[in-house]
Amino acid sequence: MSNTCSTVQGELALAVDATASFPNPAQDYYEGPVSLDKALIKRPVSTYIVRMRGDALASRGINDGDELLVDRSIDPRPGRVLVVVADGPAGREHRVGVFELIGGRAYLVSDVEEMPLTVDVEPWGVATVAIKHLPGLGSL
Repeated sequence: MSNTCSTVQGELALAVDATASFPNPAQDYYEGPVSLDKALIKRPVSTYIVRMRGDALASRGINDGDELLVDRSIDPRPGRVLVVVADGPAGREHRVGVFELIGGRAYLVSDVEEMPLTVDVEPWGVATVAIKHLPGLGSL
């Protein structure tokens, strides 16, 4: 008996091929299609996908091409991965880092910089999940 993966009505479903031999006891525990959005996203209305560009958070296991699920309804707190909107060379841009308190001041810290969080830097959302792409496959 082999396991296969198929698409049913736009959802990822787990399917099992049938054989004439002894039935698979795990078939009695089939719970329906797998829904990654239901499993990973608690607040769909306020959650967005942000694709990481660059390796500024490689020390946190977040690399170029990884996707972050970012919830805009969560309050920023020290230690959380935070997405902010800040002025950059091309105008307003999204930046990603870890929210840290250093010497009593708030910073967005990455492997390459420490950006003070000022009135010109707007918190945009908190990353709740990082989706890692395995080597050799890239983004699908």
